[in-house]
Parts: sequence; structure tokens; C-alpha cells
Amino acid sequence: MRIKILASTKEQFPTPGPYRTIDIVERESPYQVGDITHYGEVILNLPPALLDDAVGQGVVVKLDPASFGTWCEESVMEKPPALYDKIQFTPVNANSFGLDEEPPLIGPYPILASENLTIENLSHLIAEKTFSLWKADCGVSKRTANSLESIKFAIVHRRSSSNPSDEGVLDPSTWLIESAGSCLSLIRPTRKSRVMNIRGIIKADGTFDPQGFSVREDLADVPEIQKIFGVREKDIRLLISILPEFMELYRTDQDGRMPDYEPLRMAVQLYGEGYALSYWKARHILWWSAIEALYGSNEDAAMARIYAFFGNKSLLDGHNCPIYEKGDIPTYFYASPDSLHTLGGMVPLIYEVRNASAHGQKVSDSHFVPIPHPLGQGVVGLEALAEAATFVIRKTVIEILKRGWRDKFKDRDSRDDFWLYEYGLDRKQSKKRLRELEDSLKAGQP
Repeated sequence: MRIKILASTKEQFPTPGPYRTIDIVERESPYQVGDITHYGEVILNLPPALLDDAVGQGVVVKLDPASFGTWCEESVMEKPPALYDKIQFTPVNANSFGLDEEPPLIGPYPILASENLTIENLSHLIAEKTFSLWKADCGVSKRTANSLESIKFAIVHRRSSSNPSDEGVLDPSTWLIESAGSCLSLIRPTRKSRVMNIRGIIKADGTFDPQGFSVREDLADVPEIQKIFGVREKDIRLLISILPEFMELYRTDQDGRMPDYEPLRMAVQLYGEGYALSYWKARHILWWSAIEALYGSNEDAAMARIYAFFGNKSLLDGHNCPIYEKGDIPTYFYASPDSLHTLGGMVPLIYEVRNASAHGQKVSDSHFVPIPHPLGQGVVGLEALAEAATFVIRKTVIEILKRGWRDKFKDRDSRDDFWLYEYGLDRKQSKKRLRELEDSLKAGQP
């Protein structure tokens, strides 16, 4: 009888699918679970309904990579299967120059060892002719070609496959890389490369043979302070610590359903999509919605909760919390005191703009004129509001993941219970605490 030998596309987790075909062999009797084949131990028998008429049995093996390239005597295929070293990556805007006493990235950095996911320098794989096919025949733009040729650091997923064009490999690789990229953008938002999801094969001589890539069209820019951001070693260390928890937001069960955690997932999704838009009102609407997913839709409650969260339950400390952290502003920039904006100065303005926009009213011209900014003149108030909104979202999500509070944001009721029982802030108490904060601020005035 003919038997199809398959293996999981995930080497570290051999039992769950999807599977790829390794070989077809001819033998007198079927395999049993636990039998040893040329390619490894049989761990699963496939149901007959999944087989075609040409084979009598299908088995999944725990693949032994060393079996590739050697002939299986029972094989009915013309030649032994080869093992391809596949790679997929997306560029990272790294702090590679060590500005402001931050050490330059060196790597590689294993960010999810169980999945062979890393951040590493791939510049040695990118030669002048690496992407010559696309430049010559496909007519990619000069900007895209420059983006491809300037790749240095990237989020990288490496794996082995018996098929150089196995499409089944792309889905898990893409999911892993995009999950890591989404989490990293919470930690350190930076300008993005025009190209992403570059995939191909590492050949026997160590050179990279690209098979394709995707391009971001109409790339929107990031808020002003984030234009100078680069990923640092401490950002990667934080990524390593929270990425497993972050990925739990998106893991699906056997029926393809995601778990709860709607407020967190929505906040992350809306935060990320806001960066993809260039029209200021559209992107701000998404960021306002992300804040509401985390803090609730009542304005007084949300403002009080933001101050309490960033002030370690002290609304006054949260009110005075700056929206810039150490390392955000290079030391060679002189930042005047009035340019170091705080949550107390920005959050009310966020809601002022939000309320006007949400009701179809004109936003005051005062938000479109330059204001003091750490990077100098010419930065309008709306850009500072973008910095503040994204600061609130990303720092909140990161802290929730770090503290293991994921289950406290499973749904709206859980979220509201969290703010009530952890911070004592329902709508009524929020109004009261905000009035007390206002009185305290007035009392502190000369």
C-alpha cells in the first residue's frame, strides 16, 4: 500500500496542523502510532476522509531534519526531498548609531525562542544584485528599491521546509512577525520602511534568494517626537518580556475563535491603524476610540482614570506626568520647560478636539498653530495631541501586559470593575475626584 508521510509546518509543535507532505512510500503494512519511519516517529494517523484514492494511509511524523537529502528505500518519488532554509522578515528602524549614550544594536536578539523569532542585522544578506529581478523587470520605484537595499535590522522568522514555495509556511511566519511588530510599535513607535514581509530562501552558500515582498503605499508619518525614535536594546528586552502575553490576545482555538480581551485587542488594533492614515481627523478618531476602549466612554471617568493610572492612584501626580520619557528627547536639543507637555495639559485638549469632531463641529484654529515643542519651532498643537494620545494608549497597554492584568480587560464589564475596584473610580467618584484635583491645582497657584 502507498502511504503519505506528512509533518507539521511548526517544527517546535509537531502535532497540530497545518501539515506538509514529505514523501510517499510503498510498504506492505500500515504504520501505527509510535512506529519509526525514515523521516521520524509516527505521532498521528490522518482520517481516511482526508486522503485521496492514490494512497491507503496518511501519517504525521515528528520530523527529523537529518533525514532530508538521504534516500528512503520505500519512497516512490523520483528523488529524495531537499530541506530548504526559509526566511521571512520585516525591517525595523533601529537605533544603530548609539545616539544619546544608548548602545547601538548588535544582535541577534532571540525574541521568541520557541518559534525561532529574532531581531537581527541582515545587511550581510543584501547585496547589490539581491533584488535585481524586481528592479529590472517589475519596475519597482526607486524609493522601494532603496528601501530594499538599505535593510539592516529586521524582525526575522527562520524555518525549514521541504518545498521552496510552500505557501503554508507564509501564514505562521507572517502572523509571528506581524504580532512582534505590532507589540514593538507599542513599545517604541518609529517610522516604517516602505517594504515588509520579505521572504525567500537562504541557499547553501549562505546567500539570500528572495521570492517576494509587500509594499506599503501612501506611507503616513508618525507624530513629531517619534520621527527621531529608533529601537533600542532596552526596547527589545521589554519586547521579549511581554510578547508571549501580547500574543495571547490573538491565539485562536481549534474552531478559529479568538479569546475574549476585546478592550485590549480593540485598543491595539485602533492604535496601529491610526498610524496608517495621513488625514489627521481620521487617525485621531481611531486613537480616541482606543483610549475609550481602555478607559471607558464617559469623559470625566476616562480623564480621572488616566490621571490615576499614570499617577499610581494619585490624580495630581498623573496630571503632572510628562508625555515624554527619558531618552525621547536627545540631549543635543534644548527643551524649554513650557515645551515639556504633561497629561494635565494635553488630555483636556484631546477631549476638546474629540468633542468638536464627534459632533461635526469645526475644531478651533488654536490647535493648528505652532506651540512650544521639545524639538523646536514649527510644531503645531495637533501634533502634540497625537503624541499625547499615542503615549496614553501604548503605555497603558504595556503596563497591563507587564502586570498580568489581561483578564481584567476581557470585556467592558471586567474593565469597568477593574477601574472601580482597583482605583475606586466609577462615574460619580470620577467627577468628585476631578473637582478635588481642580481645587488642589487652584490652591497651589500663587
